[in-house]
Amino acid sequence: MLLLALLLTAMTTAVQPLTAAANDPGDSFYTRASSNEFLAYSRIIRLQHSGSANGTLIGTFEHAAKDGTASDFVIRTSKDDGRTWKTLTTLDDPLEGENHPSDQFWQPFLFELPRKMGEFPAGTLLLAGNIAPSEKVRTDFVLWRSTDHGAHWTFQSILQTGGGSVGAPHGGSGIWEPFLTVDGAGRLAMYFSDERREPEYAQILAHMVSNDGGVTWSARPDGSTNFAPGLVVDVQSDVDTDRPGMPTVATLPDGRMVMAYEICGAGRNCEAHTKTSTDGGATWGAGPSDLGKMAVTSDGRYLGSSPYLVWSPAGGPSGRLLLTGMRTRYTGTNAFSPEDRQAVFINDPDLSGPWSWTPAPFGPVADPTQNCSASYSPHLLLDASGRTVRFTTATATGPTGCMEATAVANSGVLPYADAFAKGRSGWVDYGGCWATSGGVLSETCGGTGGNKSIAGSTGWTDYRLAGDVRIDGGAQAGFVVRASDPGKGADALDGYYVGVSSRRIVLGKQNGAWRELAQTAVPGGLATGTWYHLTVKAVGCTLTVTGRPSGSTATPVGFTYKDPDCSFTRGAVGVRDQAGTASWRHVTVTRSG
Repeated sequence: MLLLALLLTAMTTAVQPLTAAANDPGDSFYTRASSNEFLAYSRIIRLQHSGSANGTLIGTFEHAAKDGTASDFVIRTSKDDGRTWKTLTTLDDPLEGENHPSDQFWQPFLFELPRKMGEFPAGTLLLAGNIAPSEKVRTDFVLWRSTDHGAHWTFQSILQTGGGSVGAPHGGSGIWEPFLTVDGAGRLAMYFSDERREPEYAQILAHMVSNDGGVTWSARPDGSTNFAPGLVVDVQSDVDTDRPGMPTVATLPDGRMVMAYEICGAGRNCEAHTKTSTDGGATWGAGPSDLGKMAVTSDGRYLGSSPYLVWSPAGGPSGRLLLTGMRTRYTGTNAFSPEDRQAVFINDPDLSGPWSWTPAPFGPVADPTQNCSASYSPHLLLDASGRTVRFTTATATGPTGCMEATAVANSGVLPYADAFAKGRSGWVDYGGCWATSGGVLSETCGGTGGNKSIAGSTGWTDYRLAGDVRIDGGAQAGFVVRASDPGKGADALDGYYVGVSSRRIVLGKQNGAWRELAQTAVPGGLATGTWYHLTVKAVGCTLTVTGRPSGSTATPVGFTYKDPDCSFTRGAVGVRDQAGTASWRHVTVTRSG
């Protein structure tokens, strides 16, 4: 009950989201000053237990100096929910000796105490980070505290110490990726990746706990037991090259905890896996050798590399799990899918079926020459309702070729609306040339490739889509519904298309080929450059389509069609043109039953 109370308290601050353009960099959380800075691995929290400071965003990121000079953690803040940012302070290397001050500050994690722990009141901020000099001989988790909302920080101690990233049979003997949370007993817990059991295990996932808010821990810095339960192994593989890593944990209101992590190694693509704890994080799944369940969507995608997991209160009676990661691949071929670097997976908290996916708020730009690890360990931060999600990651753009970008989009829930007032956050493109201006989305390349852009969630079932479409030149344009497995190509998706031409409205099915299902005439025809309003209601196996000139009071024309195959019962929405160019506006999707 303590954990449930803490979670309910954490969901009390409502915010207004910022939007940004999809498939382009989001607004800058931090733009580096020169190409000497290496950026990756952002983390942002919203204060929820800090009194008058509640709602303030505090963030930091992985930071390194490429020329070997001393680096730091840069602490940034926003008081307008991400519209503008400023630097609060920087945290220098508190360690001494050879290779210090360090040129590399890795894997930061920010955490706000939800209640008094030990001598520290609710609202105390913790920052755990990995100081790992480029000589690659030592890794140290260090912990700082702030009692004034991030303005000033005090170094506390070294939490764990490992070797470097070279020298052992499978790469190293270091410690990596600390993650802080509260366990079911109300203790502070830290999960992390541990190579120190080489050569028996290339890497394991483990955790330790603190009864006093992080001053003392159940495992000493070398991993030996300080007090029960010591260092607890959560995931380990009997395959000696397997490397479970990068754990993140989401806690559900009923006390269950879900962990997401990658498994790298020989013959693997760092696939994202999950497993559940029903005893407050003491044990996971069937035990450490249980590698969990791979995160795979119903249309054949899986996440790989640096997963990040959160629980959302929106989207179902028990909420939903949202999972993102660096890469997205096809299960059949392991090739990167078009949603690579810009997908957020969705599932129910029971993980009872396949995942669905929704577009991330923007698509990071990757450029290996820019010292910018685009989309490596991207971060998710929900608003209080869970209806919008902030996505933050490095992207190779900006005046010096790299910035930490952040943007907000719908988290794949209904109702959904996009007025294209500030770009088009949360869309993925499959061909075409897309831009927004004055509340209008336009595709300007045309051609016969069925250019399309997808939004929403592939898990949506019954809904009503409405919006305006304008043929700017060419044959036809309209909307796709119940869309999944999209790709580039005229009919490269599973779902339905409702389009309008100069003479008719047509409904067709697409699954690598085209089959027309129903059509009706447009009274008086439709001139190029004229807005036309379409609605599509999908309930079960039945689709009802209507259309009329935008702004007209004329009786709509349309038809109802029941698909005897009932092939596509769920899927996302989108816009599409064919043999021409087109524009769209006022897109809304509401529940229908």
